[in-house]
Amino acid sequence: MDIGLARVSTLDQDPRLQLNALERAGCTDIYEEKASGVANKRPVRDQVLGLLQSGDTLTVWKLDRLGRSVVELKQIVTDLERRGVKFRSLTEHIDTSTAQGRLFFDLLAAFAEFERQLIIERTKAAKALARQEGRHPGGRRLFGMEPDHVTVVEAEAALLTEAAERLRSGESMAAMLNVWNEHGIPAANGGRWQATPLRQILTNPRIAAVIGQENYDAVVRLFANAASRQRLGRTAQHLLSGILRCQCGQAMYSLATGKKQRAYRCRKAEWSGGRSAGCGKLSISEPAADRWVTEAFVAAVRSEEFTAALNRRQAELLAGETTAAQLDDWREEVVELETVLGTRFGTADMRKRHDDLQRLVRQATTQLMRRPELQALYDLPRTEDELRARWAAWTLGERRAWLRRVFWHITVKPPTGRGRGSDVGARLDPVWKV
Repeated sequence: MDIGLARVSTLDQDPRLQLNALERAGCTDIYEEKASGVANKRPVRDQVLGLLQSGDTLTVWKLDRLGRSVVELKQIVTDLERRGVKFRSLTEHIDTSTAQGRLFFDLLAAFAEFERQLIIERTKAAKALARQEGRHPGGRRLFGMEPDHVTVVEAEAALLTEAAERLRSGESMAAMLNVWNEHGIPAANGGRWQATPLRQILTNPRIAAVIGQENYDAVVRLFANAASRQRLGRTAQHLLSGILRCQCGQAMYSLATGKKQRAYRCRKAEWSGGRSAGCGKLSISEPAADRWVTEAFVAAVRSEEFTAALNRRQAELLAGETTAAQLDDWREEVVELETVLGTRFGTADMRKRHDDLQRLVRQATTQLMRRPELQALYDLPRTEDELRARWAAWTLGERRAWLRRVFWHITVKPPTGRGRGSDVGARLDPVWKV
């Protein structure tokens, strides 16, 4: 049997060119696979290789349809020859059933390996030159910005802004990073978040354009002061600190008032150590606000509107059909293309594919940053008793984390009356994430 194997990537949705060529070449059975050229897993290809028997022929349109590297191609073809299976590549005119075809394949493999060694040498030389000139040898961009250091990456900017605001509200950096890592939010290097890299990013002067000058200045002051840096490791002690916002836009924090009562207050810059720049006019009872927000959270999670909103967001996220494995493949291919584009072997087609892949990586990263939060909300119990039991079992830090998954923030309005006549519920205006 002459079996054809076609592969299309997500950037090349139309397989007709390959299928027509394989049909004209006389293939009796044709298998089609949709996968990135650098994918680690190729289930259709592996199934086809397992079906081939002695005397069969495997035909592909181009060599890169079969393997992602010369080494992998060599291993596959060698195994096919050992099993008595012939191999053809239509574009490169390779046919291992002939002596010329086997010779050409060996020469192609040798030249490709030689080219790879040249690229490695040039890459090493470029990195050495970058070190001499004081530049980062990897040429990596700053998290939150494109390589031009002007264009903002919206998904990453939102994450950094959230980090800055949480730190300003007194939250623990360790607790915040634990939540990010638990939900699979990738760091700048694609791995787990650590405190030192995040601090370096947030204190980079270019990040002021990403998170806002006020956030940047406040975070720099926090990290510049040793005592403040120690406080960043302390877990927040009040449920709504930093989550409540004064109508002037400033975050509100818990402060003691008369008779040992506590209230969330808008701080004025002159007596808050420069950390805040609010109007200082509004405050709200901490116990009353905590009770209202707790009830609002329980009611929201149990509502049909909340479930419907989750379903809409899930449909939007899954519409792209992007998986974490596919995202890793795209990132790997971007790195490979960047290596080649810096040499004389780079082409306009390679540049276009590089730019398209970078766009897809940004879009998919945005989806994957939000998907763990969405799944966590789906997993919450929907009955009131179960949800209240879950809330009671959570630590204060866990409750704050769940509130931040549901609310962007909660704005506090002026009192509707004096003293006990003031309606706390009427003063709190939540801005929902879902």
